[in-house]
Amino acid sequence: MRWFLVLILLVFLFSCAKFPEEELKKIKIDIENLYYQDLPEYLPEEWEQIRSLWLTLDEIERERNISEAQRFILYSNYKIKIVLESLDEKRKEIEQKRREVIKKIEETKKKEEEEQKKEEQQEQLVVIEKIEEKKPEKKKKIKTIEDVRFKIEKRFPSFYTVKERETLDEISSYPFIYNDSYYWPLLYKYNRNQIRDPKKLYPGQILKIPRSISLEEIYKAREEAGAKNFRSLPKNAFTPDKYKKFIEELLAEE
Repeated sequence: MRWFLVLILLVFLFSCAKFPEEELKKIKIDIENLYYQDLPEYLPEEWEQIRSLWLTLDEIERERNISEAQRFILYSNYKIKIVLESLDEKRKEIEQKRREVIKKIEETKKKEEEEQKKEEQQEQLVVIEKIEEKKPEKKKKIKTIEDVRFKIEKRFPSFYTVKERETLDEISSYPFIYNDSYYWPLLYKYNRNQIRDPKKLYPGQILKIPRSISLEEIYKAREEAGAKNFRSLPKNAFTPDKYKKFIEELLAEE
């Protein structure tokens, strides 16, 4: 008789229990949030497990089994919590790798710029040494190579730092660069490693200014830039002969 009364009480309580629709709705929202947080992309295996929860949830809502729904809620909340922690760790891992890649790119870029500068200095040294070989009698009057190089860089710099809104043709027109806007293809050619679009420059870019160039390269650049008489150079435009003559004058100074 006692067990019969207990059974009746349990049946009564169970029949009075409310189906946890709000809790199940919250789980659906949590699953949707995981999807929009790119869980399928970062953790595809975990996403398949979470997706299976959604299918199970649909079955529970159809059957409306209260005890099964309550067990499902406990399990789902636990599973979603674990997946969220895994997703957070995965994102931190990816962010760390991204930072390492950026650091490596910056280090490589810095190394390339240093190598470019050394190469340009070496080219200037070769030019100076050739001039010295042709005029051995004046060696005693020539200042040190370092002093000459400083004056060369002051008049004809080997590098130029881009400023706000500057363009290649504008930079090329500067007297201390080439003094002719039609020379700009030379700047593009020798800086292809950092200029994708010749019409787009960014402040802070350090451009290499080639000096050891031939007249044919100059003619080709001016023709490409649209100069009508590309072989007729402006009076004050940069030329290899002017560059060479300038160095010779520096070396001849007492």
